[in-house]
Amino acid sequence: MRWITTIMVVLGCWALAQQSPAEAAEQLRAALSQAALELNFDSAAAGSLLQEAEQAALQLEKLGLRFEQNTFAQLKEQVVQKNPAGFAQLQARLWTNLLAQSYQRLEEALRAGNLEEARNWISLREYRPATPYAPPAYDATLALEELAHNKLDVQEALTAVQSDLLGAYQARLAQAIEAAQQAQQQGYQVRLAEQIALAQGYFAILADAYRQQRGEAALAQAQQAFATGQPAAMLKALEGFQAAPLSPRERAKRANQTLRFLQLVPVEYRRGVRGTEGEVRVTNELEIIEARSFLRSAQSAWKVLEPLLIKDQQAQVNLVNQRFAWLEQALYAHTPPTADRLSDEVDATVRLLSEMLPESWRRADPSGDLEVIRQQLRSLENAVAAGRYDLAETARLDAYAMLESGAEARLRAFNPQLALDLESLFWNGVNPPGLARLIRDKASPLEVRSTRRALESKLSEAARILGRETSPTTIGINAAIIVFREGLEAVLIIAALLASFRRPENLHLRRPVWWGVGLALVASLLTWAAMWGTIQQFARFGERVEAVVSLLAIGVLLLILNWFYHKVYWTDRLADFHQHKQQAVQKTGWAAILGLVAVGFESIYREGFETVLFLQSLVLQGGFRDVLWGILVGLSSVILLGIAIFRFQIKLPQKKMLIFTGVLILMVLVVMVGQTAHVMQVVGWLPIHAFPLEVPFWLSSWFGLYATWEGIVLQALSAGVVLGSYFWAERIKRNHLGRLKTA
Repeated sequence: MRWITTIMVVLGCWALAQQSPAEAAEQLRAALSQAALELNFDSAAAGSLLQEAEQAALQLEKLGLRFEQNTFAQLKEQVVQKNPAGFAQLQARLWTNLLAQSYQRLEEALRAGNLEEARNWISLREYRPATPYAPPAYDATLALEELAHNKLDVQEALTAVQSDLLGAYQARLAQAIEAAQQAQQQGYQVRLAEQIALAQGYFAILADAYRQQRGEAALAQAQQAFATGQPAAMLKALEGFQAAPLSPRERAKRANQTLRFLQLVPVEYRRGVRGTEGEVRVTNELEIIEARSFLRSAQSAWKVLEPLLIKDQQAQVNLVNQRFAWLEQALYAHTPPTADRLSDEVDATVRLLSEMLPESWRRADPSGDLEVIRQQLRSLENAVAAGRYDLAETARLDAYAMLESGAEARLRAFNPQLALDLESLFWNGVNPPGLARLIRDKASPLEVRSTRRALESKLSEAARILGRETSPTTIGINAAIIVFREGLEAVLIIAALLASFRRPENLHLRRPVWWGVGLALVASLLTWAAMWGTIQQFARFGERVEAVVSLLAIGVLLLILNWFYHKVYWTDRLADFHQHKQQAVQKTGWAAILGLVAVGFESIYREGFETVLFLQSLVLQGGFRDVLWGILVGLSSVILLGIAIFRFQIKLPQKKMLIFTGVLILMVLVVMVGQTAHVMQVVGWLPIHAFPLEVPFWLSSWFGLYATWEGIVLQALSAGVVLGSYFWAERIKRNHLGRLKTA
């Protein structure tokens, strides 16, 4: 028997050694939680559980984590003294310390490019608090997988991990402070001690982000506020703070979720109550539960946006919070309000939010709609579990209506087959059976759950597809090409104009031309601001604005390329500028100066206006940050080119450079046509006929090539028109030269 015992001990030690950080930490946490429960009832059992926790801590130390000195001695002392508040405080401090170390190890592993080490630490974490229908997000884990498959680089994966985890810990921090406030009001000292310690520990994880955003002095003040243990002081220190800055897409998603979920509250509530003011009775408790869940989801999305708005709109933010509090109280009231009264309150809150939220945040976001659809599907499953197939059918129709009115149109353009699969699962599919068929046949909850999970899998795939835009690199390169091409043209025009002012007696005439150039640059910047402001006013129309601006840009590109290949563009423009220059020189005094200023202004502003138009289209496709680096690269190249020409008088192969950049612009045109055709299909302005072959994602992302006949044909047609124009021009040129030789 002794050898069996020895083997069991060895196997036990081996199993312990094979534990991941998350498994050992969870074993520690579970033992401490059990010890806390036994503290007031059985001190011996609590002590035994504390020993188990200590063994798990030893394993964590072997994995590289560290514990504060005498932590377990202090915990044992709390057990001996039967002090649950002190035990809870130490337990919370220990747990958040482990989370902080795990997060630090995860960041270090990612920065070092050690994917396996990062995967080892990613599981020792906490997630955002989940509502009954909103599961925790796994963005950080997905980012590591995409990094492993070279879909993200290290910096992009690190940003996704920071956004997910820091966002989760800030949500946990807010939850802990709220729980501390409730415990303080109710006099629950043990819970108060635990939640205060948790809040302090979560804030310690966020401290670096706080320091980076607000500075060392502000961090010291915030730490003092948290050291007081007063929830009100903690909330004051966190006003306007967002640990993980949200991307424009994430802001739009959260704003969309806030409004969507909030608008669903009165829909569910009206189905669950009857009666007039003062005599309202609940007729369907399940619908009231759904209304509460949608309200909690709206509040959860709003809490993410609140710190971004409170600094400039504190009064409105406070009013929104008051309205949310009223709605929450109404949904739990013994004497509930009428459906009309609650609907009016929700409408007023939605109007207030619509006035507060920036236009760009309220841009239609199909990926946000998918999250609402997921929640409605969980509502459907709950209704089936309660035997209410009528309510399940209502939830199915609501979910499908949201899919059809938003995401489905984009999916038909991105992936027509996926759109058909979703429709089959919502309606009368066979394998797996569709939800409409299951509800009609009153299928079991297990069968409904199976189809719901299949649907959620497809929705997750749709979310990944809808989240994909044009490659940021492609957008940046296109911006650089456009800026360089238009800048090159402007530099060559200015060089041609100034060439006639080489004589000493004419050098003073160059200065007014440069004044005009400077004014044109300022005017181009003002044009950008005016055009961007105008577009933002129509941001609520989403892709429709992008389609219109892109069509204008394509029209100008086609015109420029056609003129360029026929040499009409350059010949006429230079002749026109020289004519204006001669007219200005022939004048005297201020008339001559203003004439030359006008020549310089016109020569540059025309290029500036075209550039602004092209770049606006690119910004709508990807965002200003993606375009900015391309602008800087293109502008730097133009500046170097200008220095080479004007300062060092270097002769460049102008014709070859213009031809080369013309070819690059043709490539930009083809990509822009593909992206614009795709957007027009999304908004329903262009029909969709699926291409029989699958198009890889990288072709869509880099070259605007999507699996629809319309997009492919239009891209080929645009390239064909431009190239055909070039060869036609060359043929005319050869025929003309032939006639001259004959003559």
